[in-house]
Amino acid sequence: MPIFEYKCCRCEENFEELVLSGSEPVTCPACGSSEVEKQFSAFSSSSGSSSSSKGSGCGSFG
Repeated sequence: MPIFEYKCCRCEENFEELVLSGSEPVTCPACGSSEVEKQFSAFSSSSGSSSSSKGSGCGSFG
């Protein structure tokens, strides 16, 4: 079940929403508007093994 990030066009609230297939339209939890835009979000993956902490943490690409 995917969780998507949205931004409200009316009040500019950023929020996440669990989206099920066939579900109702996404609405802003702050103002109730259905004028929302899906945002691109970063994701992470794990290779299963890690020998060092290099590159770990928020914003590290090394």
